[in-house]
Amino acid sequence: MYSLLRAGCFCLLAYAVVVVPSPVFAQQPDQENPARGGLVLDEASSRQGEVPDQTVIVLHTPYQWELSTKQGNQTLFIRDWNTGDEIAEDLGCFMCEGEDDNCNKDGIFVLAEPDVKDTTAFLLVCHKGAHSQRARLIAPAQQSTPVIDVKGAYFVNWELVDGKLLITHDGDAPNNVIWPIP
Repeated sequence: MYSLLRAGCFCLLAYAVVVVPSPVFAQQPDQENPARGGLVLDEASSRQGEVPDQTVIVLHTPYQWELSTKQGNQTLFIRDWNTGDEIAEDLGCFMCEGEDDNCNKDGIFVLAEPDVKDTTAFLLVCHKGAHSQRARLIAPAQQSTPVIDVKGAYFVNWELVDGKLLITHDGDAPNNVIWPIP
């Protein structure tokens, strides 16, 4: 009797899945790429907060980044394995941990547009001096490096909105920067 009841419940569930449309079974949007065709954060290759010296290979790209400290100076190296090119950025700033002083926005963040060649970009956010925060965007495929370099008197915030990078800050105008430029 119990197995007959269990089989009946299974058949009813199978019927509901096949015949009855339900939002529970509907395809959910891709959370990693909500703005199809735009930039996404490569969480595996990004580091938030205070970043120790390390080398990170950015999967599915020809790039790796390395943070190196020598004599108290930190340098970010971005290497392209295909061409042998290397970009070296002297940070001249420090990264911190926690919620205080907007430290949760500090770090090295890798952005890319999936399935589009040469869209990998590296966003470096750090503190300079007692309170200022700085954001630099390095896109190796673009001619000018860095593509964006902004400094906030107290803060720099960034987020991905509709597949684009939006940086806001309380420094010199303009206080909002969008990349890539529409």
